[in-house]
Amino acid sequence: MTAARWLGTASVWAAAGTWALLAAHAAVTDLRERRISRTACWTAAVLIAVLLTLASVAYGRPEHLLSVAAGTVAVLIAGEVLYRLGPGAVGYGDIRLINASSILTAWWGPQWPWWALLAGAAVAVPQAAAAHARHGPASAIAWAPALAAGTAFITLTRLAAHGTAI
Repeated sequence: MTAARWLGTASVWAAAGTWALLAAHAAVTDLRERRISRTACWTAAVLIAVLLTLASVAYGRPEHLLSVAAGTVAVLIAGEVLYRLGPGAVGYGDIRLINASSILTAWWGPQWPWWALLAGAAVAVPQAAAAHARHGPASAIAWAPALAAGTAFITLTRLAAHGTAI
């Protein structure tokens, strides 16, 4: 393995590790305190973006960042619209977590952030249904654990199927 390829591989794994730390932190604080740290989300998002930039340069494909940006920006815009239309439906901490998760999953293509969201929503359905049954339509759930599970599933399947290369 060349030094450049090693650097690219290590950078993608470091980005995945950074995201995993954020996901664990967000899931725990969302369950315990019903909040997701702004600082943790933005710090992790910036670090993930820097690491993936380093990886794409190391792989000799800096143009790949356009694909990552396309996948991330589409989800970012959709999340912002969702939040503005129904701020009670999803918290802004969840939106920040989704944004950081989208940067990572878009590494494998612009469609993967959407699949991560879909997987996270599928994980949340039983919890949301139970909360709705117990507390009615105004019930709320902690979304971070489900969002983290969906992103982890997509990230692990992408790493298993395609590795870190682009």
